[in-house]
Amino acid sequence: QHYFIQSNLRMTIVRQQSAPLSSVPLQILLFYNYYYFIVFFIVELLAMIWKGTVLPYSSTTLGSEIALLFLYALCESIRLFVGNKGNLTEKPFPIIVFILLTLPMAMAYVFTMLFQTYVLHLDAIVSYIGVGFCGLEFILGIVALIQFSRSDSTP
Repeated sequence: QHYFIQSNLRMTIVRQQSAPLSSVPLQILLFYNYYYFIVFFIVELLAMIWKGTVLPYSSTTLGSEIALLFLYALCESIRLFVGNKGNLTEKPFPIIVFILLTLPMAMAYVFTMLFQTYVLHLDAIVSYIGVGFCGLEFILGIVALIQFSRSDSTP
């Protein structure tokens, strides 16, 4: 809503401040997921180094799994950045990108959990936690998108 205030031959428009729409639970999850992914990346990298030295791997398979881990890191860093900015600026488009990037990251965690050449219990545990983060962020991202879209449509 806009209010007009006239003072000394000058009319100014004052916009009424609305309550912030940013999702606090989503922001908390994004904050903790940032640090969790650093731990995930280090644990997975060390596990792959260990698996490469102890278990019989072909060099192409180990190399491709390590390359995928770095691709995960790139995708996750973009996803978390866009989700953070979209939530704080209350813009629908970055949240849409965040939601769309959540799906490949969830599939990456499932790959790490089930389809690597060798899956350790440690791989499965850290991947379950990652899938949990993705699932909660997906749901809260959709809720935030609905809130932001409603606020954009109201004059």
